[in-house]
Amino acid sequence: MNTKNISNTVVNLFLIPLLIISICGSISLLPLLIQLVPNKVIIIFVILLMLAYLGHFWATVKYTFIKVLNKIKKILVIVFIFATLIWQTLLIRALSGEFGWDPRFFVEYIYRISSNISDDKIYFSLYPNNFMLLVIEKVFQVIFNIKTPDGLILGLNILNVVIIDISALLLFLSIKKLFNRRTAWFTTFLYWILYMIWPFAVIPYSDNWSILVGTLFLFIYSKNQNFKNLFLNFCFGIITAFALLMKPSTVISIIAIVIIKTIFCLQQNQKIKIKRIIEIAVSLGLGFIILYSPVKSYQQHNHIANIESSRKMPLTHFIAMGMSGGGGYNASDVTKNIEIRSPRKRNSYNIKLIRERLSKMGFGGYLKFLVQKQINNTADGSFGWAAEGNYLYAPFGRHLNRIEKHIRTLFMNKDVNQGYLIADANMGGYKFFPQIIWVVALVFMLFATIGDSGETLQFLKYTIVGGFVFLLLFEGGRSRYLIQFLPYLFTLSGLGIDKFISKYKNEKVSIS
Repeated sequence: MNTKNISNTVVNLFLIPLLIISICGSISLLPLLIQLVPNKVIIIFVILLMLAYLGHFWATVKYTFIKVLNKIKKILVIVFIFATLIWQTLLIRALSGEFGWDPRFFVEYIYRISSNISDDKIYFSLYPNNFMLLVIEKVFQVIFNIKTPDGLILGLNILNVVIIDISALLLFLSIKKLFNRRTAWFTTFLYWILYMIWPFAVIPYSDNWSILVGTLFLFIYSKNQNFKNLFLNFCFGIITAFALLMKPSTVISIIAIVIIKTIFCLQQNQKIKIKRIIEIAVSLGLGFIILYSPVKSYQQHNHIANIESSRKMPLTHFIAMGMSGGGGYNASDVTKNIEIRSPRKRNSYNIKLIRERLSKMGFGGYLKFLVQKQINNTADGSFGWAAEGNYLYAPFGRHLNRIEKHIRTLFMNKDVNQGYLIADANMGGYKFFPQIIWVVALVFMLFATIGDSGETLQFLKYTIVGGFVFLLLFEGGRSRYLIQFLPYLFTLSGLGIDKFISKYKNEKVSIS
């Protein structure tokens, strides 16, 4: 029995339809977004496309040009890196400001800022999974002796740049090891053009950390695919614990690894060695416990936030919320869950809500709902920029240069009612450009999926399918939640680009 091919068929049965839905949803956003692009920018964009085509044609004729580029490519990469760092610095100076959603609670707890919102005092009781991030931000504040909330936000945004850029390096090294250098360049380029150069660094929340977790998983896995190195197993255990404490859904990739390793062991008829399994389990387990246990213990006896474990939001709450509206945040569900103090009654209430919503939609209606939710979860190439209430507002930078002023104009506009600047969901009309790149990236993901069934490729497929299904079943409704799976999505797209070029050049290609 060819378990490898059966496994690939099964995962494709889910992945291909979901990607097609995402592609259709992404394309449907383009007509509206192109209307918002300034006219002069459209003209410049067309000219750039023509120059790119002419440059490609000329480069294929003038091989000397290619040789020159190869000689100075290291210098070009260094210049490129420094230009990116300068741009990221300008983004932080121009856009760092305040928030009206989850990130503000961390700052308020650290500086004991009072608020009139009723759930502030129990935020970490409701969502204890965010406690790890609170500890990191508190330690950061203490180490650098940051006296003001604005100073902490600025410092955390600088830390975000470090996290985002280290993730880029880890992603490149991982994909180079797992596949090849060309795929690594394509993958890293997608990460750069769709994430690094956009202002996600100015939002100090778990999204950027989840990308680091994903790239760390890929990096360690690329060095230790057979889990023979006990030290790397130990490190893998630590990262798994960190992932579970920071953003539990990121461990979907671990589940994918277990599934794939089991399937390929059956395919190769490998004998199960009990001693080997024990060695792997102990080395992974030690790494996991050494981080997870102390943090969980401190969580119950910490001096930053009083956490009542009985107030924790149950999983059924997130399932019920994910079945309402567009599949995202539902304020009335949250309020009702806060009001019900008993964990048992709260869980029963959510189960009842799930049954009612399923009954109301019916099977066909629920399928239609899931199709629309998949679009809501994955179609937006800006990954939920300004999708949250008061996402980013009132930037506190005062003395800006001309470029920084332009950046602020690009990503923020003035709220007529409030009288201060808020994040602009349309990015000053420029949202069309990341959107069209995202459409292309999704198409190449589909291209990479069809026809190949290698072990590492199937690992990516299972992780992505797991991520898609998780967001369909639980709270989603916007593509910000997709950020945690971007390392795997960009890798699959990078493989698709490499595969396409190989077929175009009639190269022999094999995706492992």
